[in-house]
Amino acid sequence: MNPALQVFLAFVVGLGAGIVLPSEGALHAVEPLGTLWINALRMPILPLIVMLTIAGIAKARDTREAGVLTGRAVLTFLLLLVTFTAIMTALAPLLLAGLPLDPAATAALRASASADAVTAGAQLTVSGWLLSLVPTNPIKAAADGALLPLVVFALLYGLALTRLPEDVRRRQGDGAQGIADVLIVIIRWVLLVAPIGVFALAYGLGAKVGAPAAAAVARYLVVTSLAICVGGVVLTAMTLAIGRVAPKAFGAALGPALVIAFSSRSSLAALPVLITGVRQHLRLPEPVIGVVMPLAASLFKFNAAITWALGAVFVGALYGVELHAAQLVTFGVGTVLLSLTTPGIPSGGFLVQAPLYLAVGLPVEGLGILIAIDLIPDLFKTAINVTGYASAAVIVARGGEGA
Repeated sequence: MNPALQVFLAFVVGLGAGIVLPSEGALHAVEPLGTLWINALRMPILPLIVMLTIAGIAKARDTREAGVLTGRAVLTFLLLLVTFTAIMTALAPLLLAGLPLDPAATAALRASASADAVTAGAQLTVSGWLLSLVPTNPIKAAADGALLPLVVFALLYGLALTRLPEDVRRRQGDGAQGIADVLIVIIRWVLLVAPIGVFALAYGLGAKVGAPAAAAVARYLVVTSLAICVGGVVLTAMTLAIGRVAPKAFGAALGPALVIAFSSRSSLAALPVLITGVRQHLRLPEPVIGVVMPLAASLFKFNAAITWALGAVFVGALYGVELHAAQLVTFGVGTVLLSLTTPGIPSGGFLVQAPLYLAVGLPVEGLGILIAIDLIPDLFKTAINVTGYASAAVIVARGGEGA
C-alpha cells in the first residue's frame, strides 16, 4: 500500500476511534507514542537545515560559468516566494476564521502539547525577533531550538566558505552534504513508523476535540486545495504577462507535465516531460533550460508560499494558539528561507517547519496531523511546484533578453 495512503488511513481510524470510543486509559497509553514519534522527527531537523544550507552555498560556487544565470534564477525564486508568502500570511487567518471548535476542547488539546512551544511564542516580540537574528552563541541557539539565528549563522558560514581555496571549500561542502545524507536516512527510518505515530496523535485529537475536529479538517482540506488552485492561476497570469508568452503555448508546454505530477505526486517525475514541453512549445534558450529548471527542482518549492501559512493557522486554531503580527512575520520569513532547504523526501516540507513552529509558539504535534491529512493537498502541491518550475524559467529567460 502507498505509504501516504497508510498514514491517511491511520489518521482516519485514529480520529474515528477517538471520537466514538474516547477513553482516559487508552489516551494515556496511546499519547506517548505520538509524542515519541514527533520527538524523533524533530531530532535531526536543525542539523539537517544547517548542513543543507552550507552544502548548497558551497556547491553554488561550482557553477561559476553559469553564475549570472544562477543568480537571476535564485532572485526570481525569492521574489515569487516573498510575494506569495506575504499575501498568504495575511490571508490565512481570514480564510480559516471561525473553525467550529469548542474552546474548552482546544484548551485541553493545548494542555497536552509541548510546553516549550507555547512559552516561546508568548515571549516573541518584533524587537526581540530582530535581536535574535544574530546569535551570540550558535551552539546555545541550536540547544534552544532557535531556527532563524541558526539559518543566519549557516548562511554566513557558507558565504565565508566561498572565499576559501577551492579544495577547502569542496571538502567542507562535501562533508556537510554527507552529514545531511545521513540525517535524511534517519528521517526515512522515522517515517517508516509514521502510521503508528499518526494514529496516536489522531486518537488524542478525536478524544479531546470530538466530532468538530473532523469538520475543521474537512474545511482545511478544501480551503488549502482551492488556495493552491487560485495561486496557480495567479502565477500563470503573472508568467504570461511578464514572460510575454502565448497562453496556448504555455498550456501546451505545461499540460502533460501537470498530468504526470498530479497522478504521481512527484515533481521530479514530471521534470523530464516539462523540459521537453518547454523546449518544444516555448523555445526557451538552452542555457535557461539546462540551468534554471534543474535548479528550480532542487530549490524552488513554490507550494510552501501558499500552504505553510494555512497549515500554521489551522494548527493554531486546533490548539487554541492565536498567531499575532510578530509570529506571522517570523513564520513568513522562515517560510521563504526554509522552503529553499526542503529535503527531497516524503513530508520534507513539514519536517523542516518543526523548529519554526516552536519559534512562533505552535505545538509541533500539529505537524503530525498535517502530515496525515496531506494526501489530497499534496496532489495540488506537486502540480503547482511544476508550474513554478516553468514560470521561473520563462521569467528568467525574459529577464535575460536584454542582457
